[in-house]
Amino acid sequence: MANILEYLDWRGDIPFSVDGFNSVDNLILAMIAYTDFEGVLDEGEILGITDASEKYFQLHTEDEVMKRNTFFKMAPFVLKKAAETKRFGNIILENYVNIVDPECDEQFSAISYKRPDGTIYVAFRGTDNTLVGWREDFNLSFMSETAGQKRAVEYVNEHFLGIDNKLVFCGHSKGGNFAVYAAAFCDEKIRKRIRVVYSNDGPGFREEILEKEGYKEILPKIVSIIPEESIVGVLLSNEYKNQIIKSSAKFVTQHDPMTWQVYGKDFVNADKMSANSRIIDRTMMKWLSTMSDEDRRAFTDSLFSSIDSTGVRTLNEISEGGIKIISDIIKSFKEMEPEKQQEFSELVKRLIKIGNDIIIGDVKKKIIPKNNLIKKHN
Repeated sequence: MANILEYLDWRGDIPFSVDGFNSVDNLILAMIAYTDFEGVLDEGEILGITDASEKYFQLHTEDEVMKRNTFFKMAPFVLKKAAETKRFGNIILENYVNIVDPECDEQFSAISYKRPDGTIYVAFRGTDNTLVGWREDFNLSFMSETAGQKRAVEYVNEHFLGIDNKLVFCGHSKGGNFAVYAAAFCDEKIRKRIRVVYSNDGPGFREEILEKEGYKEILPKIVSIIPEESIVGVLLSNEYKNQIIKSSAKFVTQHDPMTWQVYGKDFVNADKMSANSRIIDRTMMKWLSTMSDEDRRAFTDSLFSSIDSTGVRTLNEISEGGIKIISDIIKSFKEMEPEKQQEFSELVKRLIKIGNDIIIGDVKKKIIPKNNLIKKHN
């Protein structure tokens, strides 16, 4: 089945003036946002997508990009193919920002795409391979506003207040969360000009966010797209009506946008979420409900302090370090204060028990009705 690259082959010659922007186009822009434009697009610079693509591959070879051990390594290739099409070839890139600040647990990046008709698409990058980025994901569970969420609102207010352009927000993973958050809490004048907000397998929010007027106002404009075995998109709370779609991958690797199946100008829909995804959703929600914000913070601090102590700063470094890095992380954990060790262990045990109880309960529900039918038949 086709993915977004093949979609660009099929429909790249059809301009938006003939067939309007759709959900697959949204994912393409969200994926391009993962491209590292360092040295390509300086802050405040404006560049056509074709020039941006050419400049990027002058700095990086295709072999170099393909050797990267990240799910978003294909982003530059999506950029290149999109730049070669009539559909995306006249888009202007601007307002590129990339911030990684360990002191504030902040990983934030965004870019804007402007069409000749004036429509502006704002894409927020999801979690990259930095540990800072992953820590901020965990912070979503116990912080009313993370540094990245705050920055997303500031980015929108800085660049789009005082103009009349139509706006579309999008993002994949944590970028989807940022897109919704920025739309909900940006200046009201900007919010009124937002046509649609796409969250591509993006996590939800703390319950308190769902009660805010800004969230309720933007909710009808949100399009949430998640693969049938979603892990990230079912975390925390939201009130979305999800479009559940097919992926060519399995389980956690379905989070990769390059595996999402496309047919014509839409994704291939799935009937419902998979059993695995539903179990994880229920397990995580129940586990989090048993934890105070202090528990969630302590769990996050213990986990990432153990990793930080090894000196690694990216997931790639953990992967490349292999068994040695894992051993160092375990050693660091054992060197924690006994009280913190016990607290962390208890929370992990609780998570495992909740998951087991839910799985066993589901099995019993399937078995008992069958037994009842056998008894009635006898």
